[in-house]
Amino acid sequence: MVKLRVITNSEMRTRRRCPREHYYSYTQGIRPIEDAEALRFGSMFHHGLEAWWLGRGVDAALQEVVVGAADEYEAAKARVLLRGYDARWSDETHDVVTVEREFRAPLVNPETGAASRTFELGGKIDVLLGRKFVEHKTTSSDIGVGSAYWRALTLDTQVSTYYAGAKALGHDVDGCVYDVVRKPALRPSQVAVLDEDGVKVVLDTDGARVRTKDGKKWRQTGDSELGYVLQTRPETVEEYEARLTEDVAANPDKYYQRGEVVRLEAEEREAALDAWQLTRAMREDELAGRHPRNADACSRWNRMCGYFDACTSVASLDDTSRFVRVENVHTELSIEAAE
Repeated sequence: MVKLRVITNSEMRTRRRCPREHYYSYTQGIRPIEDAEALRFGSMFHHGLEAWWLGRGVDAALQEVVVGAADEYEAAKARVLLRGYDARWSDETHDVVTVEREFRAPLVNPETGAASRTFELGGKIDVLLGRKFVEHKTTSSDIGVGSAYWRALTLDTQVSTYYAGAKALGHDVDGCVYDVVRKPALRPSQVAVLDEDGVKVVLDTDGARVRTKDGKKWRQTGDSELGYVLQTRPETVEEYEARLTEDVAANPDKYYQRGEVVRLEAEEREAALDAWQLTRAMREDELAGRHPRNADACSRWNRMCGYFDACTSVASLDDTSRFVRVENVHTELSIEAAE
């Protein structure tokens, strides 16, 4: 029996964006280290949500969500978001069938009904709820009702892929619940140094404390022209966590949204055609040994692609300070399922 090659939604998204990026990332298994760091928070939060949806309780989920955090500030951000998630959704009840379930499904040509002899679809369903499944997402984008984020989901092939995956697992689903969490833009900051009376400290160029013009009070604002500097210190983890908690509690709709995405039969067919044509193009690239660059995709998310310097011959893919080879190119799947 011929073993088919697994293709995931993440791989298809990469190939649509840029064939050369796909070649580096999936054919050669080389990943920019900075990209791996950018994806870390989403992966952390997924682990926390897995424990939460498994019913292990919020305390267990809080322990899971901080595993792998870059520092205590990132851990604080994850804790705040998970506590807020629990406060927002804990009153809802669901009949959970399975959590983090991997699937394989045939990649079918909808025009002929024939399954690919080269590829099969692979993925992992975050939560299966009988007739529906839940897809977790973390994003920095606006997730308010009517935002572009939700409108773009009508074109998202991942939903259609996971419909096929759920059916391959024996579940005839009819809806996908997008469970979206917005990452806080608030970062650790500098806070004013206070004296024992709770008054801010301002020093002049000689290091002496500055009074107001009438000399009755201590000055509490700086002035660069006069050389008066407000004294500050790094915000502690506890202060940062408290500030985040206050913001999330005051704006739950800003940080947590759920919406159901359905797929009509015609939409599923369109998505299947897109996937089929994409894999044909991938095979043509591989057979020709050519993987064109897409210069229109070099800049995204307000930064350059992680492979930009390699494509422009400024950096080498062999530079271990910038790139790493991964054993499993489908990081969302176990090694056994990815092979």
